[in-house]
Amino acid sequence: MGFLRLRLIFSFLFTVLALAASAQDSAIGYWESHLPYNNAVGLATDGKTLFAAGVQAFYSYDPTSMSTPVVPYSKAEGMSDIGMQCIGYDGGTGTAVLVYANGNIDLFKDNTFYNVADLKTKSVSGTKQVFQVYTEPGYAYFSTSLGVLVLDLSSQTFKQTFQFINEVLNNEIIPVQSFTGTDLYFYAATPIGLFRANKNSPQLQNYQVWKKVDSTHALTSMANVNGTLFFSTPTAVYTMVADTLQLVYNVPPNVTIQHLDQGGSNLFVSTYNDTTYIGSLKTFNTAGIITDSTSWSGKPVQAVQRLDGTVWVADFFLGLSKIFEHGSYPYIPNGPADPSTFDIYAHNKTVYVAHGGYTTSYAANSNGNGVSMLTNGKWDGLSQAARTAQQTMRDMSVVLKDEKKGTLFAGSFQGGLLIQQPDQSVSVVKTDVFDSSISLFFAQQRQVVGLGLDKSDNLWVTTFGSQHELYARSAADSSWYKFQVPGASNGGPLVVDDNDQVWFACYQEGLNGGGVAVYNNGGTLNDPSDDASYVLVKGAGAGNLPSNRVYCLAKDNSNNIWVGTDNGIGIVGNCSAPFSQTPPCDAEIPIVQYDQYAGYLFAGNAIRTIAVDGANRKWVGTDDGVWLLSPDASKIVYRFNVDNSPLPSNHIQKITVDHVTGDVYIGTEMGLVSYRSTATGGGETNSNVLVFPNPVKAGYSGPIAIKGLVTNGDVRITDIAGKLVYRTTANGGQCVWNGLDYTGRRPQSGVYLVFVSNSDGSQTYAAKIVFTQ
Repeated sequence: MGFLRLRLIFSFLFTVLALAASAQDSAIGYWESHLPYNNAVGLATDGKTLFAAGVQAFYSYDPTSMSTPVVPYSKAEGMSDIGMQCIGYDGGTGTAVLVYANGNIDLFKDNTFYNVADLKTKSVSGTKQVFQVYTEPGYAYFSTSLGVLVLDLSSQTFKQTFQFINEVLNNEIIPVQSFTGTDLYFYAATPIGLFRANKNSPQLQNYQVWKKVDSTHALTSMANVNGTLFFSTPTAVYTMVADTLQLVYNVPPNVTIQHLDQGGSNLFVSTYNDTTYIGSLKTFNTAGIITDSTSWSGKPVQAVQRLDGTVWVADFFLGLSKIFEHGSYPYIPNGPADPSTFDIYAHNKTVYVAHGGYTTSYAANSNGNGVSMLTNGKWDGLSQAARTAQQTMRDMSVVLKDEKKGTLFAGSFQGGLLIQQPDQSVSVVKTDVFDSSISLFFAQQRQVVGLGLDKSDNLWVTTFGSQHELYARSAADSSWYKFQVPGASNGGPLVVDDNDQVWFACYQEGLNGGGVAVYNNGGTLNDPSDDASYVLVKGAGAGNLPSNRVYCLAKDNSNNIWVGTDNGIGIVGNCSAPFSQTPPCDAEIPIVQYDQYAGYLFAGNAIRTIAVDGANRKWVGTDDGVWLLSPDASKIVYRFNVDNSPLPSNHIQKITVDHVTGDVYIGTEMGLVSYRSTATGGGETNSNVLVFPNPVKAGYSGPIAIKGLVTNGDVRITDIAGKLVYRTTANGGQCVWNGLDYTGRRPQSGVYLVFVSNSDGSQTYAAKIVFTQ
């Protein structure tokens, strides 16, 4: 029968179950989801608390709560999946029923998620779409493409299935769009008519006991308002009189009915105008007369009424919204503007996310949601000037901040380059800004695809579809320079190495990619005579890339360039002078052994993104999830995917490491998550050393992190008398201790000292740790 799996909150393979470490920092191994909550697809209530289902996530809202009225949930809090399509609530068991687009089901009760995966794992031909959830005490009835599935909410198992057969069309199963019940009957709305059966019939699973009440209307929604039944097609509302559907309301042209819902003693009809983009909620009494109507710029998809009489809607653009006399007001958790996370910049808990980007063949995605910014724990968005400027820009593809000067750069695939100065003033670089000498800058759609800063803070820009692939903005006077690189017809993502050489991916239509270009400007932007360039492609002596289709580049802490392609990874060694040697700078494609298998590094896999953490480890994003590799890629440290982590998707778009905090930000087309890693960026000295948790309280068995250390320093922990308790090496600027001494025991209560030294021993005492009973 049914398969039940209790989702224990925050239990994932390869992660560490740890308590909150301090008010400032999360514990090592802690996951956090950063999802948009504005796209609501369903709404339910117990009369007090509202349960809102969004495309990406689920949240509850209690208007009477003075402390935490809005509580967001995601896979990090125990949900089993992402991508919801409808929701219901059963007051008999106090259970919210969450339905995902892939057929997965979560039951949310007492702040715990219980997974029922039967429908998701069931092998069927066609889709497993669930159109609606209807509940009666103890049971949930799912209107699906397979009929009506009946779930016992107490045992959490499916008990029955009501299927309807189209005898005219080869006995095909008819999808059920909506399902409801009265005191005596069940009703099922299908594309070929309305069916009814007595609730007490012992043969409800036999479709022949279901009487076809109406065969004229293709009904999509139903609601029972105190015994009066209402039905709808996409354009009209009906009520039943003597087993006959009678018209109550016809919508105007271009308006579509989204849903029917009971609200106290009234009927709510949610509609949307596809031309004017105006939503409306109309209220009918049981006589079918409109008693109220409210319109606003949104798309309502479901409505409920709390016991206090307030009316709330799930809006596809605005999230959970409360209805007022002249419109609505949204109540949603804080989050980014869009799930798509094409590029990420993160530094010291401030995060910028570019939404949109372009396809693997460099076609526009037409996403207008710009750049989202996380600061002080809140997604507040950019300045008003930047938001205004972004209205003419689509498909933000890359974002970068000059931390020395505070200047933000955001490139778009349709609209040029946005520059925000520290005083919040904004300019947008487009063709008409420049003189004739660089009039071809950002030609046509002004497609910016790569940004980077060199040691002199000069900004380097790559573009797609321009005559010149590479541009530079002087840090000294903001002058622009253009560079045409032989063999590189289009620019792509770029990195600047420790020698101020610019490496960027190339793209050539029909040639399976164009390899990687490296450009050396000779230390002068205005003198092209000392410039040199080289394009690396597949083949020994020509670059030795694993493939010419290059998706990403990364520079590691040893100044090696890691090249991610559609056929694995190539590594270009510390190449300070690639143009004076023959052949110039071939990539290495290492053979590595994982488990009992050996082969080229990620051969056959598309590498979408590579990030380097403070310990020089490589975070690799693929179409099958995330891999953390040791510095030389010989070992797998972690592997994360949708099954063992809160990742919303296995299709990774971008990974970025915050080298100050150690947080790893992982972006997908379905949303952004972060993971508190064990490595941070190190320095030349022990600076602002932080130990968390500190003090270490009795009963705590999680990891203890010490950050702010000298890079890869030798770490020794002693008691107050100088007796060595533990010794390790920092991962970049952070080390992690399991809190046990060499005998495997927890140290006694007291004060312990942390000593960290670099190679010459010039850095010593760093911090203290207090263990309490």
